Amino acid sequence: MAHQIPRVSDRHKPETSTREALRNMMRPYEGPNHTVVGFSLRDGASEVLHTGTIPATDPSGDWIFEIGSITKVFTAILLCVLIEEGAVDPKAPLSEMSPDLSAVPEWITAESLTTHTSGLPNFYLPLWKVLFSPLQQNPYANFSRTDLLSWLRNWSGKDPGAKRRHAYSNLGVGLLGEAMAMKTGMSFPDLLAQKVTGPLMLKDTTTRLTSTQASRFVQPRNTKGDDVPVWTFDALAGAGALKSSANDLIQFSAAVLRALDQPRSVLDRAMCRSVEPLVGLGRRGALEPMAQCAGWLSLKLDRAAPGMLHHDGATAGSTCTLYICPRPSAAIGVLSNNCVAGNLWASTKLSWSNPGRQALNYFVSGPMRSGSRLDNA
Repeated sequence: MAHQIPRVSDRHKPETSTREALRNMMRPYEGPNHTVVGFSLRDGASEVLHTGTIPATDPSGDWIFEIGSITKVFTAILLCVLIEEGAVDPKAPLSEMSPDLSAVPEWITAESLTTHTSGLPNFYLPLWKVLFSPLQQNPYANFSRTDLLSWLRNWSGKDPGAKRRHAYSNLGVGLLGEAMAMKTGMSFPDLLAQKVTGPLMLKDTTTRLTSTQASRFVQPRNTKGDDVPVWTFDALAGAGALKSSANDLIQFSAAVLRALDQPRSVLDRAMCRSVEPLVGLGRRGALEPMAQCAGWLSLKLDRAAPGMLHHDGATAGSTCTLYICPRPSAAIGVLSNNCVAGNLWASTKLSWSNPGRQALNYFVSGPMRSGSRLDNA
């Protein structure tokens, strides 16, 4: 589940059309026998394009893909809902959420997990073991709550103190999702559906596909176009278990934009909380050009440009990305069944395409709005 921080070089050159912007964003994800869906939203009007193989007779906006680490945005919003409800203190030791979490060091909090500053490693296996014993193509499927709690009891991590370092951790966000499940007595998928995806009416954003949804699911493939296993999750579902469609992500983006403009509900306030920069990733900890929010990455690539929210995702056979910009009330993203992020050359070409800059080009190509929460991010 890759998380690529966008390059900040080059000044923007606004695109001339939405379709051109989408085509440019989609191109690095295309490949033999792959399906790519690009989607955009601006001031309530959306557009969906697709290239490559056609996996279903349904409209391409309803095709379902693995979204990998974009799941972390939803996990963070769920956390923010529980904070708004008074059920969780984000700065309290995570161990207070359940007696079963007693092995979690007291310096690890819900906030440190969602901002990747807990000190936990990215994966539950050490790097040397991964290098000498390649991972299964479905590496999270059999890692249970029992395995997670056992891992925590045996972990020899040390308190980083005041010098907390930003280090991306799938394990950390997976732990956060499971901790919230333990706190509430519900499974993570059921809790997320009750508090976030259900109220937002995201009919295809789920960890478990119905038979009807399965007919619209796009089979994950490697960069050569060969089928690879669909990723499944147990205890670490909060890190990357979700599947979704372009239409659902358009609806989700619209809900975020509405909440940032005029929050009215607990969920709206939670989405607003989720976009607040918490850890500066700029020089000497500055909040620009990048900052880590709860789940989201906040970007401001030029001083005069609007701020953006971003997250991407990758599995063994899917790569996707999502950008939201409150000031022009717009969003743009790509879904694909191509393991771009898992292939060095394909990932390099994706990086060279500078998708963050392309997203900004799209956002600045139309009229700007003022007064959004990211104006001064």
